[in-house]
Amino acid sequence: MITRIAPLLKLALAVATALLLLDVLAFRSGAYTRWIEPNSTAGSVVGATLSIQHQYVNHEKNVLVLGNSQIGEGFSARVADASIAPGQIHFINGSVPGTSLRVWNYLLREVDPEATRFAAIVMMVDYEPGRVPLDLNDYPLDTSYLTPLLRLSDLDEYSSSFGSASLRAQAARAILLPLQALHEDLLAFAREPFLRIRNIVKVRPGWLQSIEGYTGHAEALPQFEIDPVTREPRDWSAIDPALRSRLEGYFRALSHSAVDPGREKANDAYQNLWLGRIVDRYQKSGVPVIAFAVPRGPWQRTLVPVAPVRGTLAALRDAQRIVLLPGDAFIELEQPQYFFDTLHMNRVGREQFSSLFAHAIAPLVH
Repeated sequence: MITRIAPLLKLALAVATALLLLDVLAFRSGAYTRWIEPNSTAGSVVGATLSIQHQYVNHEKNVLVLGNSQIGEGFSARVADASIAPGQIHFINGSVPGTSLRVWNYLLREVDPEATRFAAIVMMVDYEPGRVPLDLNDYPLDTSYLTPLLRLSDLDEYSSSFGSASLRAQAARAILLPLQALHEDLLAFAREPFLRIRNIVKVRPGWLQSIEGYTGHAEALPQFEIDPVTREPRDWSAIDPALRSRLEGYFRALSHSAVDPGREKANDAYQNLWLGRIVDRYQKSGVPVIAFAVPRGPWQRTLVPVAPVRGTLAALRDAQRIVLLPGDAFIELEQPQYFFDTLHMNRVGREQFSSLFAHAIAPLVH
């Protein structure tokens, strides 16, 4: 019996050894990281680390701006730099679509290991966490974004930050078995290696060069009068049916956007954990952390009053551990002519916001 199964045991041991070596050589060493599919969630974070490095200018006061796609579309570092005195500070757009504080915590560790590279860290933060439409503690894509950056030492801190048992298990597997977490990407690479190599070796350098020249979307939402009773446009007749369908959903959502106490508590705890970690890290280096609220949408100024800051943000501000821009700092841009959809600023909004933003941030950086 033992004689018959001995070859199978040897084969199993050989496979396990090969997988372990692959895990150590390719994933633990970071060698595979640069070859991850650029257009994946994990690839977008890898791309952000490269983009931040590409935009960094030695011997200047580099200010890193973090956010999701609202900052990716709405903020131009080039316009911001040009809006203030030459050489005063240099802005870097480090946004990653679909991400928030938990991802930015590990992204910052990757691009700034000693917490000393930047003159300031500026982050888009939800000033009303109770209006966020989900519990950020259990955002399911965070592990997909972060798999290339997580380490064995993150096992407890990271996996325990999820409330869901299944998401905690997924996080633990990604840290303990990165080969399993990235197996689909690895298989896709194996199927079309030359396409992947071309995308990274030939396409990525051009993408990095084009980042600073991106100007945003030219299109704008229509302007119309809002009925104060229905809280919707008085006249839909001139609106394209497809656009009307999208806008009707937007206005319905605004009408039911009351603060959810349970979600507010959960998301405030999320901010306390992850924003607190970032603030602690940079406070030791004397680097200011600045938070701001991005323009919320094309009709929020009319329909959703700016609420006073409270909870974690207020506590950090009152303890002078963080600098908060006023919640209405950019409210004048919450108009349809500055947006190309109900969430993202267009080219005109991007230029207006970037200039206003630069003038608000520059006096806070020393």
